[in-house]
Amino acid sequence: MLKAAGHPYEKTAVTAIGFQDLACAETTALVQAWKKWKGWHALPPYSAWRDARLGKFNDFSSIAAVIDDGADYEFEYIGHAHVRAYGVNHQGKRISELTELSPRFGKQLRASYDLVRISGHPHAFQGTIGNDTADARFVSFETVYLPFGGHGSVSHVLNAAVYELRDGLAA
Repeated sequence: MLKAAGHPYEKTAVTAIGFQDLACAETTALVQAWKKWKGWHALPPYSAWRDARLGKFNDFSSIAAVIDDGADYEFEYIGHAHVRAYGVNHQGKRISELTELSPRFGKQLRASYDLVRISGHPHAFQGTIGNDTADARFVSFETVYLPFGGHGSVSHVLNAAVYELRDGLAA
């Protein structure tokens, strides 16, 4: 599954990785679907994800719409893996709302979505959650942010992620 071994971890650490470094079948499958939808275009259209039949891989995806050229992002869909990892379903919420409740988390999430929206390119990360974030429900993760849109602008961002839950939490 994930490269992380043993926990608890002392400090939270996140590393940018390339697609070739993905370790999880679920994130890899969603990246492969995104590549297929994209074809020879810079970005796949949002309709490709909306109309896809991803089966169990939907659990590992969430998708957010870009609002007002990146002034905000609204979560249109949140898969079960994300809900288990965070303990809440943010579907229908905006990042600005999350930032009000949890400023640090909201700022980190906005930075990830902004990176993908501005660059128009996918970005992948692996990380471990340390004792400095002891309230997190998971200890490690692998995540990929995949842009959708057309005519040179990103309209949606798909987040494909796998989380290793803390001991004692149901998978």
